[in-house]
Amino acid sequence: MIRQKSMFGWLLILLAVVTLTIWLGFINPALLFGEPAGNPENSGGEATVVSPEPAPSSSPSAGDGSPEPVKMPATLAVSFDEAHFTPEVLMENLEIPWEIVYLPEEDDWLLTQRGGQVISMRHGTVGVVDEVSHSGEGGLLGMALHPDFDDNGYLYLYFTATSENRLINRVMRYRYEHLALNDPTLVIDNIPGARTHNGGRIAFGPDGMLYVTTGDAQNPSLSQDLESLAGKILRLTPEGTVPQDNPFPGSYVYSLGHRNPQGLAWHPETGELYASEHGPSRMDEINLILPGRNYGWPLVTCGDAPTNFEDPVACYDTFTLAPSGMSFYTGEGVAGTPLLVAGLRGNRVQRIDLDAEGLVISQEDLFTQWGRLRGIRVMQGDLYFFTNNRDGRGSPHQQDDRLIRLRLQLP
Repeated sequence: MIRQKSMFGWLLILLAVVTLTIWLGFINPALLFGEPAGNPENSGGEATVVSPEPAPSSSPSAGDGSPEPVKMPATLAVSFDEAHFTPEVLMENLEIPWEIVYLPEEDDWLLTQRGGQVISMRHGTVGVVDEVSHSGEGGLLGMALHPDFDDNGYLYLYFTATSENRLINRVMRYRYEHLALNDPTLVIDNIPGARTHNGGRIAFGPDGMLYVTTGDAQNPSLSQDLESLAGKILRLTPEGTVPQDNPFPGSYVYSLGHRNPQGLAWHPETGELYASEHGPSRMDEINLILPGRNYGWPLVTCGDAPTNFEDPVACYDTFTLAPSGMSFYTGEGVAGTPLLVAGLRGNRVQRIDLDAEGLVISQEDLFTQWGRLRGIRVMQGDLYFFTNNRDGRGSPHQQDDRLIRLRLQLP
């Protein structure tokens, strides 16, 4: 009886020692009882994939007593070369579309047609700009949405018109509501126009300002004239006034010395502005646009580089690309941000890879089976571009012109 009480006492002492060591953290209870250590919600299941550019973590910090989040190996993104795109025609029988913009709340695309129509992919024609003069390459060209479009409904159009028996270009603002263009308001007027070389691309930059490309209106000397709006990239407030921080006080001019710029795109990482430009008999350019800089036309072309002017990052002196709209590519699961340029005479999308300094690393021609391409957009990794085979310089197919989506397919 005494031996049994003695053994029972030793067991109580041993149990007390084990409990004390577990409480002090010297023994993992999983070693004794087979229970998982840590938070049972984080055990098992599929690992979380970390994107190439991870968003800021919302996991609790270690300082609040929670365990450190476990960092799993990142899934490597495929290169643009490894990505596959499946074509799908969204619209056909268009008449020389010039620009497209996406309306996220309506899940709809709006297009301009050079003849003066604004077309909705879901609802057909939603507006006709009666003042448009569709003369030569002029007509209804660029379109942009105000940065606060969801609140104010402001939509901007760039078009060629007639004033005092001469061609001009202007930018007008409308309120897009109830599938109609209402409340027309003049933003900027009397940009020199002609049958060709009207520029025409408009876009809001990351700074909230409106950028406008203008051509030399077949008068090359105007590109070097700071008193003229022709042959320039202009920068203005959404209301149409001159921003106080423009490079030339009291002037809309942001850069000069352009022949016929037709594309604008901001790098998604650096915020730098690039523009595409038609040259004379080839000599097309892609330029990095800097405030107040002179890009040389008509005094030099890109074939003269290096010059005392701003030389392009890409010069096409062996063939005619005729670059127009362009966008930087971003897509989840795809590495890199190549610049994609729609080519008219080139009948392609020109892919341009840039290094950290903004210099060209490599180029490739893509999607050459659709003919003349006027513009390109990127939306959630998919590509949207539209043909201009009915502009008088192409060979249209029966269903042209078309809006085409290339749906991203990751391997």
